[in-house]
Amino acid sequence: MPSPRTLLIGLLVLVAVGVGGAALAGCTTIQINETDVFLPKPSITPLTFEKDGVTLTEYYVESDSVRLNAWHLERQNARGTVLFFGGNGFYLVQSRGYVEALTDLPLNVLMFDYRGYGKSSGEPAVQAFKKDALRMHAFAVDSLGIPPEELIVHGHSLGTFMASHTASQRPVSAVVLENPATNVEDWIDGLAPWFVRLFVNFDVAESLQGESNVEAVRALDLPLLIVAGEEDQVTRPEMARELFNASSSASKNLVVVDSMGHNHLYRDGTYRVGYEGLIDTALPSMTKTPLPAETASE
Repeated sequence: MPSPRTLLIGLLVLVAVGVGGAALAGCTTIQINETDVFLPKPSITPLTFEKDGVTLTEYYVESDSVRLNAWHLERQNARGTVLFFGGNGFYLVQSRGYVEALTDLPLNVLMFDYRGYGKSSGEPAVQAFKKDALRMHAFAVDSLGIPPEELIVHGHSLGTFMASHTASQRPVSAVVLENPATNVEDWIDGLAPWFVRLFVNFDVAESLQGESNVEAVRALDLPLLIVAGEEDQVTRPEMARELFNASSSASKNLVVVDSMGHNHLYRDGTYRVGYEGLIDTALPSMTKTPLPAETASE
């Protein structure tokens, strides 16, 4: 069964064909190059990972009856640790961009594959993801020995819901929401142009209803960094601005990256500047995260 997003894309294609059919019937030519066909994604593994001054340790973290595959990246002179929650298409083996960008900062990184993704067992489900998010926080604090006051939770796209949920339930030092959605309903509305919504109704599953970053940021009094791409067509930048305005944080910053979309914002210098500002606010002391006191099964 095709996913709702696949069906939506197909519908948009049909609409486009219907509107532009007359033009296409003429002598219009559409050029397709090799760059349009091939979509390479550089990958890494614990065995092939190599970066000066950074070590990668792989863990399997038990959460209910599933095992979550996690990577802990440690660098010299780290001032804190980022617990990273990826987007819907995030996989550890394709995380080179985030690994490079975050460890270029004075930060350690803990990231994992959602259940049902990569080498993590189980089946994807919203409530299960939220439980896993809290389990990874517990693993960071209890097993890796990371003080909560040195822990930043960072979510991208879908992961912003996990980051805000974790920050609302557990102690952390700061929150990063990258390409966030206000809530699931607004997110879906933003994916479908107005002319599609004239003909199609979207029935949001009960398990997804009520998931809201707006309510979460209103209740958080923590340093907050919100990053968005001005050209993002998946989670529109207007939602990032709405979340920024709704936040009750006394220390908040909104970074909107020009000419960038839903992915790879870390390639822009303003992304790093915003992150450095958050680190200086939330992690002012030059402390080094201690080595693990106890570990899960490797």
